[in-house]
Amino acid sequence: MPDMNDFHAFKNTGGGGSSGGGTGRGFGCGWIAILVVAFFVIFCIFNGAGFDVIQYFLAYGIVAFLFLRWIST
Repeated sequence: MPDMNDFHAFKNTGGGGSSGGGTGRGFGCGWIAILVVAFFVIFCIFNGAGFDVIQYFLAYGIVAFLFLRWIST
């Protein structure tokens, strides 16, 4: 049976590679999705698009953000 105290001691001194004590999960490439969606939403608002179009961009923008964050971190 392995000694779990050794495992936890190893995990606590592993470093992790992130500075600042956080979890290290930033936005990654998700900033690209945020900028593109913000541009399209502002463009749609100024052109008088309906709420359905804005809702479409926001919904798929969240999906794109999560996907880009997942593949980049």
